[in-house]
Amino acid sequence: MPNPPVTFPALFTPANAVAFANPDGTAQTVSSEAPLPVAISANTGTQPVSAVSLPLPAGAATAASQSATNTVLGTISAQLPATLGQKPLAQSLPVAPASDLSNLEPGATAITGAAMPSGGTGITGWLSAIYRSCSEGATASGSVTSATTVISASNNLYMGGSFQVTSPGTTCTITYEQSNDGTTWVTLPVISAALPSAAPTTTSTTAGVYSYVSSAAFVRARVSTYTSGTVSVVLSQKQQVAPSSGVSLAAGGSGIGSVSVSGTATITGNVNAGTGFTDSTTALAASASFTGTGRANSAGQFAFFNATAFADQAGTLFIDQSLDTGATYQAIANQAVAAGGAGMLSVRLCGAVGTATLYRVRYVNGATLQTTFRLSSSFSAS
Repeated sequence: MPNPPVTFPALFTPANAVAFANPDGTAQTVSSEAPLPVAISANTGTQPVSAVSLPLPAGAATAASQSATNTVLGTISAQLPATLGQKPLAQSLPVAPASDLSNLEPGATAITGAAMPSGGTGITGWLSAIYRSCSEGATASGSVTSATTVISASNNLYMGGSFQVTSPGTTCTITYEQSNDGTTWVTLPVISAALPSAAPTTTSTTAGVYSYVSSAAFVRARVSTYTSGTVSVVLSQKQQVAPSSGVSLAAGGSGIGSVSVSGTATITGNVNAGTGFTDSTTALAASASFTGTGRANSAGQFAFFNATAFADQAGTLFIDQSLDTGATYQAIANQAVAAGGAGMLSVRLCGAVGTATLYRVRYVNGATLQTTFRLSSSFSAS
């Protein structure tokens, strides 16, 4: 017959304890306050501890190997600077990449001269940003078969470049333009790089290289007139460009200073060439005189009134001026003319420009009849 099960009361808590006997025979439970006593042999006193008497693990430091350790530590210490801080080259250790490291930044795209990454972080992103900012000679191309834009590009980081028309189409016109907002376009002057003395233009109809200089944000080449064929253009942009060889002078009458012209120059407009008069060629009688016509300085470009006389007999040459429209004259210059000689006078113009101020030439013959007499006058700018 099996034993009946034993059921403990609910308040019964099992406990485990280690106890030892006190000298008086009572039981003592082991605790932190009453630890288990350890008996020591009768051989009391100091007990030496040494590597010989104690079992040490393999490779443990002992006095037997301490000198070798000190030697190694001394060698390492000799390679290090005596103090901390930046040191000169002679006291520094070189740092070199590993010989089997093919990329400075293994976690990123390799940096090569053939294909730089477009961006990123770390060394690769930094170097690629510098490369893209400093790149020179960016090129782009386009081809169309209708009246539309052939090539359009940002001009940021560039100061100019050239459009090469590789295929002009048939009876097509290409217009060159520039813009800052990319929407409103104005003409872009270009100049043929193949002609040493080409004038700037804004369109082209033939193949060739057309250089430009621009600080606008965008540039483009657009087919403004299309007939047939394919129009192809290649754009090359430069950060540094040479000045265009053509020179265009502003229209109008404003002064532009001195201009040196080589070759044949065609001049239009008013030229300060001066104007002259033959006053008399009739010989004068003894002690006779000749009075020329009063002439007004009505042209602002004149600055001098001049007179020249030749006679076979002695006489006197005069220049007279009137400030009251010819009512009265006063002699302002004179010169004696010897027989068979010539005389010349020149006075700077003064007074108001107009009909009120008049100049005239006058000649008084000496006591002998002339047989030859020549008298002339002029206005000049210099």
